[in-house]
Amino acid sequence: MKAVLLDADTLGDWQDPASSGGVDLSPVSQLFDQFEIYGQTEPSQVLARCADCEVIITNKVVLDRALLEQLPNLQVIQLTATGMNNLDLNACQDLNIQALNVEDYSTYTVAQLTLQFMLNFATRTIEHDRLTKSGAWQASRIFTLTNYPTIELANKNLVIIGQGNIGKKVAQLAQAFGMKVSFAQLPNRPVRTNQEPLMDAVQKADFISLHCPLSPETQQLVDSEFLQQMKLSAYLINTARGPIINETDLAKALQNKMIAGAALDVLSQEPPTADNPLLNKPLNNLVLTPHIAWASQEAKVRLIDKMATNLTDYLSNNNLPNRR
Repeated sequence: MKAVLLDADTLGDWQDPASSGGVDLSPVSQLFDQFEIYGQTEPSQVLARCADCEVIITNKVVLDRALLEQLPNLQVIQLTATGMNNLDLNACQDLNIQALNVEDYSTYTVAQLTLQFMLNFATRTIEHDRLTKSGAWQASRIFTLTNYPTIELANKNLVIIGQGNIGKKVAQLAQAFGMKVSFAQLPNRPVRTNQEPLMDAVQKADFISLHCPLSPETQQLVDSEFLQQMKLSAYLINTARGPIINETDLAKALQNKMIAGAALDVLSQEPPTADNPLLNKPLNNLVLTPHIAWASQEAKVRLIDKMATNLTDYLSNNNLPNRR
């Protein structure tokens, strides 16, 4: 059986697994008679590289119906991620292709960055580091600096949008800091007894953290109307998917101090372009990281191990779909 991994570079240094950022792909590669690895794959290269494969493994390469219809040998697509937005799931079902993802491999590390964002806004760590390195502390008349007032997370209202594994883990960690945690109801979802109406929750929040999947209901969920309902002192955090936020609306809200700040690990286009409204003007109340929340070494090991388990289950149980 032949498998191809189309974008191994997204996982780390696969060519040197022993390096500090290295990843060991052997738990997956040893499952196949032929296993071809490509660091990156351009759209024009996908068909040729996948033409005779039974298994495709990828993170972000788009696999649409037009492409899938040209791959008669294809039986399984294994995504090296939880989100499946780059895959035409309806086409997979119609063409009898099994689509697999990996859940719950990055829960701890995404929750960790989420708390780091909140702690940074509370303690202003980045700003105080910059002040000290600029010489401001050395020139201070007193033993400390009070340029950036700090706050406590205890008793602050955290509203979480998305009640999956990551949202629940963030809630657990936040409660350890004494925060008051509530979950908001997503649009067009059944009402749960432990969730509050979305805008009611938004209006009371000191921090809002997004952990919902990207869907038609959540696309640009955070827009000007949403932001106008937030308190002037509130902070927005997104470690989910970039398109959940209308970036033009958020940029205006930050410029006009409609909210206190935002911290984002994801953007609508990645890597972003220079004209992204959140990047083309300086915003001192915005913190950005380059989609790193998922990427701890421990999470990568879990990801690869879970992929190997997924594929082993199908291969060992002859549970692959029939060829088309």
